[in-house]
Amino acid sequence: MDQLLPPLFAIFQWQNFLLMILGTFIGVVVGVLPGIGATQAMALMIPLTWKMDITPAFILLISIYATSKFGGSLTAILFNIPGDNPNAVTLIDGFPMAQNGQAKTAIGASATVSILGGLFSAVSLLVFMPVMYQIILLFGPAEFFMLALFGLSAIAAVSAKTLVKGLMAGGIGILIATIGYHPLVGQARYTFGTMYLEEGIHMVPVILGALAMSEALILWMEGSSIVSEGVPLSGSYKQGIIAVFKNMPLFIRSCLIAWVVGVAPGAGSSVSGFVSYASATKTCKNPETFGKGDVRGVIAGDTALHACAGGDLLPTLTMGIPGSNAMAILLGAFVLHGVTPGPQIIRLRADLIYLIIFTLFFAHCISVFMAVGFSNFMEKLTKTRAELISPIIVVFCLVGSYIMREYWQDMLVTTFFGILGYYMRKHGYHPIPLVLGIILGPIAEFGLFEALSISDNGPLIFITRIPSLIILLCILAVVFWPYIERLYLRKKAVPPAG
Repeated sequence: MDQLLPPLFAIFQWQNFLLMILGTFIGVVVGVLPGIGATQAMALMIPLTWKMDITPAFILLISIYATSKFGGSLTAILFNIPGDNPNAVTLIDGFPMAQNGQAKTAIGASATVSILGGLFSAVSLLVFMPVMYQIILLFGPAEFFMLALFGLSAIAAVSAKTLVKGLMAGGIGILIATIGYHPLVGQARYTFGTMYLEEGIHMVPVILGALAMSEALILWMEGSSIVSEGVPLSGSYKQGIIAVFKNMPLFIRSCLIAWVVGVAPGAGSSVSGFVSYASATKTCKNPETFGKGDVRGVIAGDTALHACAGGDLLPTLTMGIPGSNAMAILLGAFVLHGVTPGPQIIRLRADLIYLIIFTLFFAHCISVFMAVGFSNFMEKLTKTRAELISPIIVVFCLVGSYIMREYWQDMLVTTFFGILGYYMRKHGYHPIPLVLGIILGPIAEFGLFEALSISDNGPLIFITRIPSLIILLCILAVVFWPYIERLYLRKKAVPPAG
């Protein structure tokens, strides 16, 4: 208790509390703006913390990190534009809910799991910090490869009209992800002699084009508004809150999945969100409603986005291994302020650990009230005619893709994938598996090559390691379960002879 109280009092000193509000505001804003995420915002803020004491510096940085995902969920629900890469999972069911007039319900559910997920992150960070070293040893290259395949196969199964179309789109995404330098050999591939392609196709322009711009083109062509003609924005925040507590087993399961995936260094919230969503589609009743505006999809995906923060921080703090891109930036902040993350940090700087835990939770709470206030204005935009809103969305996509790296070629990539996504939707190929293939492709490729390089038995490493074998069985269940279920129902429908 003597170690807990000083960091708690430090947060509520007026200077530090104002910094937490500022960090929360920045996090929500960069979450709403497409193409700018927590990683970029934290990178921009680090030079400003150079002259700060370590306490206010980390309050500012953790506030930005903790709150950007909920801002991105708002735009995913209301406009089908993921504010950051992880928010792509929110729009699978969040945007159809907005189209069905249930935007407030989706936002209420997302806000509730944001607070509860932030609480889980803080508690998990506090509880598992001492035993982190043993847990992280369970994850190796084979597990990373299998996690990537599991997320891809599951989303392909639920987001396209047929499993084959989903897998084809995901496979194309993985092929696109191989453009650039080989992760182990370092040889350039499929660059056609251009320096731009040597760095690979960045996921942000692809996400903005395939998911956001393609939807804007569809709205433009159809000449409608985001919410269907004559369908008012109904639902309520209260209904969304109640839905979370009605589906508490789903929330708990999503938290556990997010924590496990978050602990795996490099996986991050993008992987945890899709894995959690995929698990929900296979374990919940009436899975056919997922992807059509099911609040359980919003709960599963958004819970994982917020609950994985504790898992992201654990390897960063205890081993100096960043759990995500944002954690790599935070690792730089530790070094800048003279703190070395590692197994001894909880003994040497327990006050800093508790400060991060408290900031993680309180920033989540502040962000919800702040972002919900924005949503009242943003909801009105969903009734705007497509002739007005679609060009604005297209411009935001192009600007968002440019400011990420300031490459004009990124705008061409966004435009290309916007047109491609438009025709994919028209022919029953959902862009989500394509995007997920590009996100998970590098993780799968690096895990595959590294696992094979350290294995004496070749591909057998994927079945001789217990965690990898468990994930492999889950993949097989996802792929073959629809066929097994169809066969079972067909036999059940046939009356017995005689």
